[in-house]
Formats: sequence, C-alpha cells, structure tokens
Amino acid sequence: MPAYVYTARDSSGQAATGTLVADSLTHAQQMLRAEGKYPTAIRLATDSESAASDAPAAAASDADANIKIPRADVIQMAHQLSIMIETGVNLTDALDCIASQSEKPNVKRIVQDLSRNVQEGRDLSSSLARHPRSFPRLFISLIRASEKSGMLSRLLTRAVAYMRDEQETIRKVKGALTYPGIMLAFAVSTTIFLLAFVLPKFTVIYASKKAALPVPTKILMNVSDFIVGNWVALIGGIVAAFVIGWLYFSTAGGARVWHFAQLRIPLMGRMFRKLHMARGLRMIGTMAGAGITLVECVNTARDLTANGYYRDLWNEVSSQIQAGKQLSDPLFQSPLVPRSVTQMLHSGEKSGKLAFVMEQVSTYAETELKEQIADLTRYIEPAMICVMGFIIGGVALALLLPIFTISRVMSQ
Repeated sequence: MPAYVYTARDSSGQAATGTLVADSLTHAQQMLRAEGKYPTAIRLATDSESAASDAPAAAASDADANIKIPRADVIQMAHQLSIMIETGVNLTDALDCIASQSEKPNVKRIVQDLSRNVQEGRDLSSSLARHPRSFPRLFISLIRASEKSGMLSRLLTRAVAYMRDEQETIRKVKGALTYPGIMLAFAVSTTIFLLAFVLPKFTVIYASKKAALPVPTKILMNVSDFIVGNWVALIGGIVAAFVIGWLYFSTAGGARVWHFAQLRIPLMGRMFRKLHMARGLRMIGTMAGAGITLVECVNTARDLTANGYYRDLWNEVSSQIQAGKQLSDPLFQSPLVPRSVTQMLHSGEKSGKLAFVMEQVSTYAETELKEQIADLTRYIEPAMICVMGFIIGGVALALLLPIFTISRVMSQ
C-alpha cells in the first residue's frame, strides 16, 4: 500500500506531521479524522520518506484495513472487551481472548490486528482508526477519550449502549419502510400478472360472443394488449429508469433532492426528522459526556449524518461555536429542530448540563420515533390490504362483468 505524508491540526489547533499507510487518499483522510486530526495537506510519500518513516512497520497489518465487519459484531466485541477490562484483564490479553474465541474469520483477523498494534505500543484508538469501515468514528473518539481519562471500561459500555440504540432505531425504521414496499410490490406484480396472462384468455372468449363489453373491461383489455405487445420495451424502460435514477441520486445534486424529499414525505417525513435529530443529539451528548470538546462532537455528528440538510445544520453549529456562540443559537434559527427541543438545550447550557440534557432529549425523541413507527405500521397494514383488495377486486370485477352481459344476450 502507498504511504502518505500529511500535515494536520488536532482538536486543540496544534500542528502535526507524519506518515501513514493507506490504500487511497480518501482512506488516509478517514484515518486522520478518526484520530482527531484535521488534515490540511496530504501527498504521496517519496521512496526516501517511506523508508525513513515507521510506515513499513505497520504495512504488514494494513492488508486487513479494508475488512468490514457487521455492526452487531462490533457491539459484541466491545461488550466482551468492557467486561474483561472491568474484571481486571489487561487489554492485550482481552483482545487475544476475543480473537481466539471468535468463529468469524474477519472478526478474528481484525481483533488479531488490534492486539498486534497494541503490543507494538500503539494506542487502541489509533489501532481502531486503521479500520474505518468497521469501527464508527464515534466509537474511536470515545476510546481516545477513555485513554486520556483512564475510564476505558465505562466508555466502552457507553459506546455499546449508543450503538445498540442506534441499531435498534434503524432496524425499526427499515421495518416500517419494508412492509408497505413489499405489499405494494405484491399488488403491482399481481395486477400485471392478471393483465398479461389471465385477461388475454378472456379476451378470446368475449370476442367470439360479440357482446358489448362494459367500459371497465374495455379499458383493461386495452391495457392488457399494450403490455403484451410492448413487454420488451416496458421491461427495458423500467430497467433504464432504475439505472438512470440510481446514477442521478448517486450525484451530489440527486442526493440533495432525495434528502429534501425524505424530510417531506407524508407521514414518513416526521419520522425521518426525528431519526436524524435524535441520532445527532445522542452522538453529541455521548461524546460530550466523555469529555470530548464540543466542536469535535459536532464535527463528528456532521460527518456521520446521512441527510445533507442536517449535515449543513451541524456544520453551521460548528462554525457558530468556533465563533464564540452557544450551540443553541443556530438551532433556534433552524426549522429542522423543534423549538421545544432547542429551548431544553438552551436550559442545559445555562445549567452546565448540556450533555445530560442532550441524552435525555434524544432518548425522548427516540421513544417518540418508535411509537410513531408502531402506529404507522398499525395503520399501513389495513390500508395496504384495502389498496390490494381494491386493485385486484377491480380487475376481477372487470373480468366478470361481461359474463352477465353475455348471459342476457344468450337468454334473449
């Protein structure tokens, strides 16, 4: 892997230079930010600079840097580590124990790499930062804070609680979105099947009887003829639309449009607002409670926020804090945060309990979000059943109506 020479500043503003090994420039930037450093310049190291640095010593384990393990495995590893540290097991032995007991190859390789780096004298946070795809930045920041305060077990427990809450909230949101999506896809596919394969058989019967067909049946027959006659073009158009949409929403402008729509979708918009707000406040409160500077907490929340509008909000908050203002000042001016929440944060700033208030507010917002998801799921289920019944029942009725017409014609 190539070596990079960097110039950066830490959270206190002090300049720092050095060399690190990464698979790309982006990976190098991620590693520096995970270590709490803000790069000002990064370039490829020359051969002499690579040889003079300690980069080759670390290169042996950089083959594992691109491994990604599921968040559930990270939570389990951190939970085991916190228990062993709390009972007096030293860090290296704890990591070796986790590695030896792990049945998953990727988890074993990452934990072995962490143990090897710790034995070579590196901090645990720096070792974790070598795996940005597996360990979230908040987790690394909490470990770095614990190394300064000597509260590794306590902050590991705090990190586990945060990641569990985050995982549970995201799981519920995905569950609320998955159910109506599956039901809608089933209704559409069933309708297409009836129009493309079932209705043409009835068309032959109706044509032979030369009966006047009802308007709903004529409409369905025309739609059926169009689908059967143009199915290749329809499939190609759907695939092309999907690819074009995927490419568009992968761009910065397309992502911006999606983030705008995400916050304003009927019923779902409020849910996404609470999700992004609760995650940001939880992240800042958890890190601030561990003694991390407020600017670094807000910057971490900004970098890990999935919605561009909330990312802009935290970026503005960071700029205002560095300009000497309080965190609540820009929040009062933003429509993305309810005024009641901002007022509570302002009270927390006055009382010196901002981290505590943030965690309480985020807990309340997450509870409301879970209740809203439960209500939404409860309402969506009968609504989707009614929609499916209306669509499929309408098709069936349109198929049966001509039978009555034919019966009257034959009886005359």
